[in-house]
Amino acid sequence: MIKLNPEQLIDFQQWKQANGDEFSLWDYLFGVANAEIAIAFTKLFLPDIIEHEGGIFLAQAFNKEIYEQWKAKLGNDITAIEKVMNHQHIDDLLPGTEKVGIDNLYYLGNALSQMWTSRLKSLYPERNFQISCDRDEYTVVVTFCQIP
Repeated sequence: MIKLNPEQLIDFQQWKQANGDEFSLWDYLFGVANAEIAIAFTKLFLPDIIEHEGGIFLAQAFNKEIYEQWKAKLGNDITAIEKVMNHQHIDDLLPGTEKVGIDNLYYLGNALSQMWTSRLKSLYPERNFQISCDRDEYTVVVTFCQIP
């Protein structure tokens, strides 16, 4: 089971030390976040999706020229193109990832995977997708593709 390790969240721990042991992550959010940040995060957790030539892609990461380059390299294998174009490193999406620990990044990557799964199922209920979250000792990668 993948768990969050709040002990590695340095800023949260400083807030907790100042506010007592009962101080929670929800309390922390109330102290440091705002509605605009929360709304912006919806685009990460429930991203805009586009369809292009039968492929399903993260709108934020889609570029037609890069698509054409991958199409030339991978042929018409739309699954392979989706997998590479939807490939997102957590440490490229958010600053400060080096401070929270790889286990917490993996926790975040799995949360993204679950949300993307729900998003894709709600937008394309008739299609099947493979959503993956992989890690090594330095980074976490989330991606998705259709299952033919």
